[in-house]
Amino acid sequence: MTPLVERLSKVDIDPLLAEDSHSWLHTEINTIFRQIPDLEHVRVRSRGEGIHKYHGAGNRLVTEHTGGFETEGVGDLRDVTAASRLYSESAPLLRIEFLLEGRGEEPVRLEFGFNRATLRETVGRAMGGIIRAITLFSFLGVGALCIAFGVTVWAAGRVRDLEKRVRELYRYATAAELMAGLVHDLRNPLASFRANLASLRIMPEEQDDIIEEMDRDLVRLDEKLGSMLDLTRKRDEPLKEVDLKALLAEVARLAEPVLARNGLGLDCRSRVKGKVAIMMDSVRDALLNLVINSAESGQKDGIVELEVWREDGRLVFEIRDRGCGLPEDLDIFAPFVTTKSTGHGLGLAISKRTIEAHGGTVTAKNREGGGAVLRLVLPGRDISRGAAL
Repeated sequence: MTPLVERLSKVDIDPLLAEDSHSWLHTEINTIFRQIPDLEHVRVRSRGEGIHKYHGAGNRLVTEHTGGFETEGVGDLRDVTAASRLYSESAPLLRIEFLLEGRGEEPVRLEFGFNRATLRETVGRAMGGIIRAITLFSFLGVGALCIAFGVTVWAAGRVRDLEKRVRELYRYATAAELMAGLVHDLRNPLASFRANLASLRIMPEEQDDIIEEMDRDLVRLDEKLGSMLDLTRKRDEPLKEVDLKALLAEVARLAEPVLARNGLGLDCRSRVKGKVAIMMDSVRDALLNLVINSAESGQKDGIVELEVWREDGRLVFEIRDRGCGLPEDLDIFAPFVTTKSTGHGLGLAISKRTIEAHGGTVTAKNREGGGAVLRLVLPGRDISRGAAL
């Protein structure tokens, strides 16, 4: 793809070039479609002329001639946000656009549209590590980014053989992403701490208030760093015998301050008799994160419901609220994604990784009549039988 980028940087998209189906421009784009199965469309536009190629009926490659691009943008299509947008957006196409200088002062827009569903499916767990590499390659130029997508397709064919290794790569790639985000996120409490330290030197008479504020800053730092460790650490906690009624009572006790602050109560119900074997601490923390999320969902009064039962040999935990509901195009379990004005957006991501490490799943959907339903499904082992139910 590098020849395409190099040539677009040196020419204008004139009518003759766009209309000639045998020109180098059409030839290069057709080659790209053959090399990348997940590619759905390519647009190349200057201010005066453009072409659009896409898969039509029967997977036939269709070419359309278009006008130039508008000065105004159409949203965030930058390559550096592609990794997060792959999962945070729900549109059928993942669109990535590059603005090239073109010849003289005439810019050229180059846009790729990838099939979001098949891209997620083919890459699978490998995407977490590979998409980080794509983002890194993008800083080296458009050509490197496109090559990285080729690497993605190549790697997808070998995911089964490399799955164990890929899981480790994914974990480290996630840690790198979190580190970059948290460096930015930690600056505010650090700046506040330094400002208070300076104030303490010039206003010693107000030391009690200043020290109290500094302590709050340190607590914020500790919470953020702790969240990062929770999200990236290996889940090797042993199974413990747990009475689920006692577990729900512990979650209710820990969540009570947040619930009370929002004028809410928590109704806990367990329909499971006897003890089960689970990673007690990790599951408790995951449930607590989800209950707190519901408590801060915008519900004005009433109760949040937390219920557990057995279904098809598995444990099902369900948290139900009457808050504002969930945005349809937002993955609330992605790191740093939050609908609240405060917080770092890691709580639900931690919950998801905890549940998946326990061999389970976590899902979220809007509740009929308003609010949301968060469901955790876990393997359930009856201690009295010593086997999974």
